[in-house]
Amino acid sequence: MRLRFVLITASLIAFAGCSSKDLDEDKAKTILESNPVSLDREQVTISQKEFDCGVQAELWDSPTQFSPERSTARLNQEAKRLGFSDDVVIEPSYHQPYAQVRGAFPLQIDQVSAVRDGEEAGTKLVTAKAAIKIDNACFPNPLPIMAVNRGKFQEDSAVSFQFASSEAGWRFEKLVH
Repeated sequence: MRLRFVLITASLIAFAGCSSKDLDEDKAKTILESNPVSLDREQVTISQKEFDCGVQAELWDSPTQFSPERSTARLNQEAKRLGFSDDVVIEPSYHQPYAQVRGAFPLQIDQVSAVRDGEEAGTKLVTAKAAIKIDNACFPNPLPIMAVNRGKFQEDSAVSFQFASSEAGWRFEKLVH
């Protein structure tokens, strides 16, 4: 009986050690959501209600139409403090306004659709629908990150995160386009 207990315990420990070396969907989600992620020049979508709230809260000015295809709303200092880094853009080819962000943001991962080997040894690419959390009353919901597909930002698309393996485990490296 004692030998059986020792064998079962040893098997469980070995199994736990093996599974911790692999990056799966749950582990990737946990890593991405556990600490703010540094983003640089990523585009996020803003709902019309959030956009209107931003105008009312003076995060950005009312939009100015520069052409039939594009309007922009100039950022104010408070929006820049929140991590917005370029004016809010409204284009008919997109369903919602969008803006560029820069800084470290907490993420919400809604759906991991794939975990696959990266191009470099010891890396994995995780494809997921992700959104950034901004601590402001105008943004009660996280703002979805836009993916790049065929050189163009796409709404409602999953983005790719690169992870690297080390002796300490898997760590997030960067967002990949």
